[in-house]
Amino acid sequence: MNKLDSSSPSLLTRALDAVDRGHARTAMRLHELRNDLLGALERGIHRLELVGSGAIKRARTGVKRADEVSANVVNRAQGAVGQVIEKARLARTTPEHVAS
Repeated sequence: MNKLDSSSPSLLTRALDAVDRGHARTAMRLHELRNDLLGALERGIHRLELVGSGAIKRARTGVKRADEVSANVVNRAQGAVGQVIEKARLARTTPEHVAS
């Protein structure tokens, strides 16, 4: 019976060692998977930032161009109205206008 007692702890020790190795391998695999997933997410976020920043740059350029065009239209309209007003003032000061 002494032989059984001495082999039992050895069997238990081997079983615990096997569980410990399996646990360590599983933890290592889980960390590898976590790191791979984190890397993929970081790369995806980086790509989104590049696409997003490009879209934002294009939007800002479009807004700037629209502002320039609209400012030009307003300035031209202001100039045209100013010319009409000036012509009306000149027409008012001419003798034909005063006589009528």
